[in-house]
Amino acid sequence: MVKTKKTKGVTVLNPYREAIHNQLDELIAFRRELHLHPEVSFKEFETTDRICRELDKAGISYYRLNPTGLYGDLKGTKCESSHTVLLRSDMDALSILEQTGLDFASVNEGVMHACGHDNHMTVLLAAVKYLHAHPEQFGGTVRFIFQPAEELGQGAKAMIGQGVMAGVDRAVGMHIDPILPCGQVSSMEGECWAACDVFKIIVHGKAAHGANPHMGHDALVAASAIVMALQPLVSRETDPNAAIVITVGSIVSGTRFNIVAGDAVMEGTCRTFSRDIHAALPGQMRRVVENVALAYGCTAELEFTVATEVLYSDPAVTRLGMQSVAKIVGEENAVTCGPKMIAEDFCYYTLHAPSVFFNLGARVADESKVFPLHSDHVVFDESAIEVGASVFIQTAVDLLDELNAQ
Repeated sequence: MVKTKKTKGVTVLNPYREAIHNQLDELIAFRRELHLHPEVSFKEFETTDRICRELDKAGISYYRLNPTGLYGDLKGTKCESSHTVLLRSDMDALSILEQTGLDFASVNEGVMHACGHDNHMTVLLAAVKYLHAHPEQFGGTVRFIFQPAEELGQGAKAMIGQGVMAGVDRAVGMHIDPILPCGQVSSMEGECWAACDVFKIIVHGKAAHGANPHMGHDALVAASAIVMALQPLVSRETDPNAAIVITVGSIVSGTRFNIVAGDAVMEGTCRTFSRDIHAALPGQMRRVVENVALAYGCTAELEFTVATEVLYSDPAVTRLGMQSVAKIVGEENAVTCGPKMIAEDFCYYTLHAPSVFFNLGARVADESKVFPLHSDHVVFDESAIEVGASVFIQTAVDLLDELNAQ
């Protein structure tokens, strides 16, 4: 259903949404083509080629980046302006064997667009084509980015390193949400998506016969103690009002049932919405890891990798962005959400320019087919493409109007 409003008793379609609605079948076909051919992070060569072909057909200029991805600038003619608003989509898929049973399920075995990036690319492409065809409707520049490797947390940094944020005044990102009802768009001010870290802990002990454990130093016991000792960092060293998660997801240790383990390797993740906590965590964890291991006669080292920073949605930009959303879906469907412990490397753009990040509802009507992101069964209501593309257009135009009025 195309969102409508009433003006003096006459029902009027939002012009952006009407334009996208009229080409929705074509957009869905393109999304399904992308879904058929997913590629993992920094391997999105065919995906980049497909987007380039669409841009070439529309006569839109762009720059390819290394190793994959691209960006371009659309110049508006509504007024003279030096301002730039960035719109971003990610491109990569996940190493997941698809189990949806869709007619257009992945033909690349073991790879699936389980995070919905095929929808993101389609949404941005539709917005780019519209803005290119209607430069008179905005003043300034809309920069579009098709970014690789979001799932690694590395793609945004790679693109920023190649200069895509130069001159950008505002940035707009969006992620599809298969749990949020289709037709709704949500956002929140401030820290909205968590910082994400990945860690590995390697414990070195001394192997011994299981009948004589006193002759060794049990790395498995030390590792188990470290798992438990990490949790007081959450419950006793962090302000209870500050959300933090430390998860040890795997332990690999031991070689045989009757041998005291000589080594253990643990891997896990940390999540928080506080940049201060995020900065302090490596030192706190290293203190616990090394000293607990020592108490058991072992040694240990911590490898700590920052995957993403905290994603911060600027309050003023978010308020204006949600006003733009309301023009597309109505105020009742422009909703405020809570923070999410999942991570998004759009966070790195927010370090360079005031930004807004939207969640695009795409929940399917059949409750039996509702699954979360990264599920091998996840499906999306494709009519969300219409909403997402319209929101991108409306927000870009409104942000540029505000910048030009300053």
